[in-house]
Amino acid sequence: MATSGGGDDNEWQKLPCDEKVQHKAWKARMTGYEECVKLFRTQDSDKSPEFSKYLGLIKKFVIDTNENAREKALDAVFAFVEEAQVAGKTVGEVAPGLISKCLNGRAKMKERAFDVLLMYVEIEKQADIEDELVKGLENKQPKIVQACVELLRKGLSEFGSKVLPIKPFIKQVVPLLDDRDKSVRDEAKLLLVEVYKWIGKQTLLPLIQNVKPIQLQELQTEFDKLDLNGADKPRQTRFLRSQQDLKQKMEQAQASTTVGASVAVEDVNVEMQEDLDPFEMMEPVNILDRLPKDFFDKIESKQWKERKEVLDDLITILTQNPKLVPDADYFELIKALKKIISKDSNVPVALVAAKCLTALAKGLRKAFKSHAVGVLEVCLDRFREKKTNVIEALRETCDAAYPSTNLDQLSEVAVAVLAHKTPIVRQCTEQFLTKCFAMATQTTLPKKVLKVYLPPLIKNTGEADPGVRDSAFESLGMLWKCLGEKHILPNITDLDELKLNKIKEYAEKAVLLNLRGEPRSTAAVTTASTAAVPKSAASSVNSATMTKKPGGSTVAKSDSIADKDEESATPAPAAKPAAAAKKKTATTAKPAATTSEPVEEKRREPRPQKASTPIIGVVSHITSSRVKQSVTNISSSTSNGKLNSAKVRPITAPVLSMKTTNVQSNPQRPVAFHSTQAIETKVRSKPISSTVRRSSLTIPCSPSLNLQRQSLLTNGSTSSLTTPNIQGPLRSDTPPSTITLTNSTTAILRTSSNDIISSSINSNLNTKSRIPMRAIPRIMIKKSSA
Repeated sequence: MATSGGGDDNEWQKLPCDEKVQHKAWKARMTGYEECVKLFRTQDSDKSPEFSKYLGLIKKFVIDTNENAREKALDAVFAFVEEAQVAGKTVGEVAPGLISKCLNGRAKMKERAFDVLLMYVEIEKQADIEDELVKGLENKQPKIVQACVELLRKGLSEFGSKVLPIKPFIKQVVPLLDDRDKSVRDEAKLLLVEVYKWIGKQTLLPLIQNVKPIQLQELQTEFDKLDLNGADKPRQTRFLRSQQDLKQKMEQAQASTTVGASVAVEDVNVEMQEDLDPFEMMEPVNILDRLPKDFFDKIESKQWKERKEVLDDLITILTQNPKLVPDADYFELIKALKKIISKDSNVPVALVAAKCLTALAKGLRKAFKSHAVGVLEVCLDRFREKKTNVIEALRETCDAAYPSTNLDQLSEVAVAVLAHKTPIVRQCTEQFLTKCFAMATQTTLPKKVLKVYLPPLIKNTGEADPGVRDSAFESLGMLWKCLGEKHILPNITDLDELKLNKIKEYAEKAVLLNLRGEPRSTAAVTTASTAAVPKSAASSVNSATMTKKPGGSTVAKSDSIADKDEESATPAPAAKPAAAAKKKTATTAKPAATTSEPVEEKRREPRPQKASTPIIGVVSHITSSRVKQSVTNISSSTSNGKLNSAKVRPITAPVLSMKTTNVQSNPQRPVAFHSTQAIETKVRSKPISSTVRRSSLTIPCSPSLNLQRQSLLTNGSTSSLTTPNIQGPLRSDTPPSTITLTNSTTAILRTSSNDIISSSINSNLNTKSRIPMRAIPRIMIKKSSA
């Protein structure tokens, strides 16, 4: 120990800084620590050789025997860790000394020790600091334990669970809730509340399920006070050296008030949260050692109450110990449980046995793979029970057992159960497979495995039971969604159009899952609609209706030739599926109704001379599925007389009222029809010769009467004026003036004697009429010149 003499003072004051910090006099060391702070702060680079001189001395700073000097030493250590690049090398020597010598000291010293330890975290030595703090939780001094818990809470609050993971310390913190020191208990509670903010209730509760009820109630009360969507939402406020870009981004986002910036902040917070699996943090337990000695005797008892009693004890043990030792021998236990499920007629006993198997599968996870297929086989067969609670329990067992196996290993059992004699077994099996397919990929479901599952599923689409059929369609739809059309469609070409559409419908509604059973963030495969026949093709206006014979051959029913003429004149839609176009061609290949001469010869006929007056009229064509109006403007102003056709326009709006115009007597002018929606037709330009010798003619009402006229202007093509219901007489003495409409259409016919014959035409068209237009006889209305 240095004396207080003046000679000694002058001696150590002349020493360099690195020697002062090693001096025996605490005042010399304290002066040296102060000089070190200035030295470290004034270096031009973090790689300065001055820092290297203190690599071996820093560990002695934090364990200085004099508390006054130690406080100054912590300032020097903090400056060194913050400024020096080589500071990370000292964490293994400095951190234990800080915990053992500084955390139980004065408040100012404790606070400075916190700063140094968190600075080590900032320079990305968080794993080493966390390990030392976890070791500090076992210290015998309550002050050190309380300080370590507090430091963990502070580090988690500032850096987040991604930087300072919760998993390494959570198991050591939970027992501190029972510590005899109140400050330790309170600090442990505060740390668990902070953990709750970062990982949520669902993840934390399994980790604290063995806590005393009163303590759990206290924690629950604190949890309920938090608003995790508002002010209490955890946010990272301190960043690592490698996260400075993220820090700048967060600061800019928080400074901005725009919505986009706030969304960016939320995205960063989500990224900084730890993806924690509570199962991995639990201690595995060997439950076989905790079973009663007479367990296997009672489980074979003839009394169902004894069997249920031991199974209730087993499910209690499994619930209290969710994680099981994977290398124990569970063969006899699982064999006994499978026997109960497959053969025990008592429903409550089978129900508890299914729950026990579910807990075993969840507790062993991958270690359950040697038992998974056998358990799935008995559970799928037991679906014959039909009771809702049993089916739900068996489904949970199947869902828990499947992750330890795969579709390839399960294929033999699944194919056998898909042919089960009980429909409910097939239905539930298909529903289970649908979930398995939702988690599959092209790697886990290759073509050779796919070809094993497709035949029984396709066969079940034709079953009499609707539940079996729909479940089979759903399974095929999930396969379509998961693997894509190109892998599924070539294997189901034998299915008819209705079944294909059903599979596509389920594929559109299907949701793919990840291995944890959660919906995937992005759709893996999008279904294509080019190869399958779309629904619109079935409902569109076709020229023939397809019917399928029992033998499998397809027969086309031909429609009227007027429908075919209309389709040939109508431009096809721009985007027609290829399959639909092929079917259309095949069905319209039937010959039309016989006529006096071929259509091609009619088209080659020379165009005759015609009047220059345009012919305008209304024609309504009745097809098998809808009523259409075709619009044609005929212009004969030039000598060649071109024919302009407008686009076909389906009747989607109410029929507009029609008007007529006054027509002057002129036997050479053709008959004209005018309406607000001008739809033109071709009418004979040749005057009609009158042969009727009486002044009036009554035409009986007919459901489908067509006045057809052969036009020389269109090279022999025909058009028709449909008059479904004609009521009233046709009078020859009607004055040549405007004719009143009785319903919606009035025909004005001009004869060679300049008389007008009018008739009231009822517009109640029978849209389902399929009488060929050319088959209706022509009616020539003539008036005698006498």
